Amino acid sequence: MYKINKYYLRRIETNKIFRRAFSAGDFGIWEWNINTDEVFLSENFKKISEYDSNFTKNMVEFISNIVYEEDKILAINDLNEHICGISAFYQSTFRIKSKNGDIKWVLFRGKIFKNRLKKESLFSGVMSDITNNKLLEGCDSLTKLPNRNFFLQKLNNSLKTAISQYKKGALIYIDIDNLKIINDNLGHQIGDLIMIQFSKSISIILSGRGELGRLGGDEFAVLIHEFNDMKTIKEICSDIHESLKQPFKIMNNHIYVTASLGISVFPDDSSDTNELLKFCDFAMYKSKYMGKNMSTFFDKQMSEHYFRKILIESELKNSIINNEFKIFYQPQIDALTDKIIGIEALLRWDNAKLGKVSPNEFIPIAENTEFIVEIGEWVLDRVLKLAYTWKEKGYEFNTISVNISPIQIKKVNFKETLLNDCAKHNIPPCLLEMEITEGTLIEICKEKIKVLNELSKSGVNIAIDDFGTGYSSLNYLINFPVSTVKIDKTFIDNIENKKNIALIRSLTDLSKSFEYKIIAEGVETKEQMDLLISLGCNLIQGYYLSKPLPENEFEELLKNQNLNV
Repeated sequence: MYKINKYYLRRIETNKIFRRAFSAGDFGIWEWNINTDEVFLSENFKKISEYDSNFTKNMVEFISNIVYEEDKILAINDLNEHICGISAFYQSTFRIKSKNGDIKWVLFRGKIFKNRLKKESLFSGVMSDITNNKLLEGCDSLTKLPNRNFFLQKLNNSLKTAISQYKKGALIYIDIDNLKIINDNLGHQIGDLIMIQFSKSISIILSGRGELGRLGGDEFAVLIHEFNDMKTIKEICSDIHESLKQPFKIMNNHIYVTASLGISVFPDDSSDTNELLKFCDFAMYKSKYMGKNMSTFFDKQMSEHYFRKILIESELKNSIINNEFKIFYQPQIDALTDKIIGIEALLRWDNAKLGKVSPNEFIPIAENTEFIVEIGEWVLDRVLKLAYTWKEKGYEFNTISVNISPIQIKKVNFKETLLNDCAKHNIPPCLLEMEITEGTLIEICKEKIKVLNELSKSGVNIAIDDFGTGYSSLNYLINFPVSTVKIDKTFIDNIENKKNIALIRSLTDLSKSFEYKIIAEGVETKEQMDLLISLGCNLIQGYYLSKPLPENEFEELLKNQNLNV
């Protein structure tokens, strides 16, 4: 009778434990003999994938065949990196399409082992079904698209492939225009349904040409893994715009949506993922600036603007500490009496590296970084302090105006900060005028409109700057606490135009009914001023009467006015 070796028995028992563990878990075993192209797949592996080893001759081909088309580059790239010795272990997460059409998330792990005796290379590992976890981690909960993290992983892999194989890919950044307005007017539920329909519509349009992901909020991106002709990218952008000409039908509403697109090409524009996103973002904002609902490609000239933007961001951080800001003052004059009735404070920046930088350039950058809040508080403090000094000297003016950014208004303590500054400098709130643009009224939510109403009740004057250049609506003049409307320079430049004359006359008539001031900005000639006076608009601001002046020169204007009284 043969005696059974206890080590042999232990090995049998260990194998049983392993078999039970593998059969119970959501993972399967695979092994590929690289020399003979023989593939072993465990029963659990076949159950998860719904394919067996007869489906293919090796693991490279097997993975290539079962992987979801949009994840193919990522999956094959991870596999090849280990086979070529670039990575010590093989690990890859991607989607597979089972025989019955189900999409599953799987995690492959493995390692190549060398059998020197048999001169074999065995590639062994496990495949796990991680569908439930990955739906939470890799997919956007609202649209079910790849979320930001997973999309950037794909972009990074596609970028590596493009560089190694001397190919070109593209990234299309998509921002839905005016979604905030829709959310504010119709509610966030409608906004969410729009994004769901939007994502479905764009996915259909792409139809295998690219992959859509949601980066967050109303921002989406399309990854084009490979293309040969720029015409292909232009056609995709054109198709996206064309598809949005049809309204979305949501809860008995027909809602028209447009989108602004920004495109960068890799690796031509950059071989860095974050930089590509920034370039796309920059190009998209140019689309917004040019009127929205259009596509813009990033180019070399834009690159120069981008690096200048980065430099401005960097230099702004120390601008207050380095005393680089100056405040200039421009009078608002009643042309009938030649008296200064108001003053506008205008910020100027002179930097050692950049020289003089226009507010039109640095203010939007300061807003994006929210440094505008610190700048705004600095300006308000200086202006109110000076206003007190001038009033103490007996100089006459009704208001002093400060431009206010929507970013400032959105801050929780904005109202308290503003009123506290007035009290600090012994300035009555009625002496201060906040200048905000029409766009600001669109951007700020209902709660912040309430803040404007409260400030107005406290005596603070509110002026709409650049009236007529944005979303002009009489609704603002009726429903918001407006005290002053400033007609934009573009209308004054073409004041001979019959439509401009009609607009100015209508606003002048309305001002008498609504009891607010109308100031014409950018008046540069006597002819313009005379025509404005004939139309009933006699409050003038512009170079014809005075350019913006530094503090000491403006004080001379006030002093001379007092002497002439």
